Amino acid sequence: MQRLKSGLKSGLNSGLKRVLAVSALALLPACFMSETPFISPDDAVRLDEASVILVCSAEDDCARTVPNRGNKGYFMMPPEDEGEDEEPVAVRFAPLMETAVGPVWLTEIRMVEDDETAYVVGVTRRAPEFDTDGLKGFDVELPWCGDVSEEERETWGIEKLDSYTCSLPSEASIADYLRAAHKAYFDDPEWWNGD
Repeated sequence: MQRLKSGLKSGLNSGLKRVLAVSALALLPACFMSETPFISPDDAVRLDEASVILVCSAEDDCARTVPNRGNKGYFMMPPEDEGEDEEPVAVRFAPLMETAVGPVWLTEIRMVEDDETAYVVGVTRRAPEFDTDGLKGFDVELPWCGDVSEEERETWGIEKLDSYTCSLPSEASIADYLRAAHKAYFDDPEWWNGD
């Protein structure tokens, strides 16, 4: 896990960036990660039943995302120009909360680097502005942990793993933490625009 933690930034800026086809700026903020899945299969939902969707971080940065036939997860497909060596990235969604911008889903992005796996925390909203060719667009963002105060870290049991990553809270679920600590961000359309 140490190798994965130390390589997470490069992993985000190489492997996940290529697969998600999202800009590097969307992946620079410190993020929450776990060694184990944090969305149970029973809580996972389809965002658009039995349909391919677009998972985006900007209008021109979208990944075609197909339902996993084996469960309620999805696979984000690598961009066609990346070649056959790139593997799809598994992703799951679970309802998180209602906000001023509509429903927000907790998002679990499975990162694999060599023989190690980590699960990155994201949040997703429906983004009609990203709809393309009849496919529904969804905006995925990574809640940052870089500015979590010492008091919040103690209260929620969040450990800073390095300058780019934090552990999931040990005193509550990541969903409970995000509802309490990030709701104001999720309500703000400017936050979703990266402003």
